[in-house]
Amino acid sequence: MLGLKKEMPVESSMKKILLIEDDRMVSNLIKSFLEKSNFIVQQVFSGDLAREAIGQYKPDLVILDIGLPKLDGFQVCHELREIYDEPIVVLTARETDEEQISAFKLGADDFITKPVSPKVLKVRLDAMLRRKPAKEERPLHAFRVGNIALYPQANKCEIDGRHIRLSSFEFQLLALLLRNVGRVMTRDAIYNNLLNREYNGVERTVDVRISKLRDKLINEGMKNARIETVWGKGYILNETAS
Repeated sequence: MLGLKKEMPVESSMKKILLIEDDRMVSNLIKSFLEKSNFIVQQVFSGDLAREAIGQYKPDLVILDIGLPKLDGFQVCHELREIYDEPIVVLTARETDEEQISAFKLGADDFITKPVSPKVLKVRLDAMLRRKPAKEERPLHAFRVGNIALYPQANKCEIDGRHIRLSSFEFQLLALLLRNVGRVMTRDAIYNNLLNREYNGVERTVDVRISKLRDKLINEGMKNARIETVWGKGYILNETAS
């Protein structure tokens, strides 16, 4: 057993973060800053303990290093996505395009390279934790296209009535496309809506996540709907003929 420290009762608005980082000095610095920013932080120092920590701690977000002992961050990310739908933010000194693409394909929601300023880290975490206002959503109603049904209030996606497991970012991305069926969603719009930052013209975060979401929906039996790339602009979700 991990022997995770029991937390005292806290305000429901305070978010729990699981910090998976093997460098104890770095981990303690991040923990100290985040606690001053009204987060509750649980530390894990080895990749092989991550899965158990998720079950015990039930965090709202995971911060994950890549260079972990026993089980590296890529393997951890892959394993966690089998049981965990909330945001996973990779925080690492590695910065190659290949490593970023691998992280996103394995289920990461954001990729932040070290060193990063504490203020920027907080803004990125807040963006991941922020939920879109529900003013466009009606309780117990679904957004539908083809054989896909998305229930925002229940955080549930179905294809032909079967529950489809989506990560938090995949769910928000599909919801954005469904609310705008037949309209091109530019990369700028997607970044602003879901990541709360401007698209820099180079980053491939959304491209990789769109590709993974599209493949997942196709593999799960999506019919009469298609996510299309509009070259030079962005993406569009269209309803297709039977």
